[in-house]
Amino acid sequence: MSTLRDADLSLAHWLEGVLPPGTGVRFDAPRADWERAVPGAPFVSLFLRDVRRGGQELPPSGWSEVRDADGRLVGRQPAVRHYRISYTVTAWAGPAGTGPETSEEASRRTVEEHDLLGLLIDACTATDALADDHLTGALAEAGLPSFVRCGGDEPGRSAQDVWPGLGIAPRAHLVLELVAPVVPPMVTDLAPPARGIVLGAARLPAPGAPGETAATTGPAPTGPVPTGPAPTRAAGTVRRWERRTITESRRAGSGNESESGNESGSGNESGSGNEA
Repeated sequence: MSTLRDADLSLAHWLEGVLPPGTGVRFDAPRADWERAVPGAPFVSLFLRDVRRGGQELPPSGWSEVRDADGRLVGRQPAVRHYRISYTVTAWAGPAGTGPETSEEASRRTVEEHDLLGLLIDACTATDALADDHLTGALAEAGLPSFVRCGGDEPGRSAQDVWPGLGIAPRAHLVLELVAPVVPPMVTDLAPPARGIVLGAARLPAPGAPGETAATTGPAPTGPVPTGPAPTRAAGTVRRWERRTITESRRAGSGNESESGNESGSGNESGSGNEA
């Protein structure tokens, strides 16, 4: 099945309830011998003349995710496209008999053909979209409305250029448009789901320092780490804290007195400080 075939069948089902009982529907191009056909039931001809993209000038972008009952992603559905399918509709009543047609018979036949075209105009005025029971194939499966409308020729699309190519005289006609939705196939070729996440961390060198910070070399600091706010850190340096015991000897009077003092350096950028 194809979109155009489904459009033809859907319109034929719709016209069954619009036209009088026994009126036929044909989709082949009009021919000159139809004007000289043997008596028979009247019919309308829907000559497919043009297909254009409907709605926006550019197709919608993006897609929607389709998941199963367990929430697993099973596919991605592209956006729906719409196409305007235009038909040139003519009505054919046929001559009343096998003999030469009189002017009264020709006038009766013309009025009957106009009546068929008028029924289509009334039906387009009364409805904007085909009923669900008229749709067939992909148009029914889409679950979206198929809009129908009647109108005149648009600039550059006149049907007057059609008649010479068909070899028939210009006839009363109208343009019937069906705006059909076309659902692109769902994309199911998906990458496998992720099974794990690997995270990594690295220490970046300080601005202006080659490679790792140079202050990472040297002896390891000893003693407890002082408390309080951290000192201001210059770019590219790391402070080291050390504790030293300073012993001083001094002679006062008759004895020697030894005095010991402990200090915690505030941290020099080049190392530790000695104080006597």
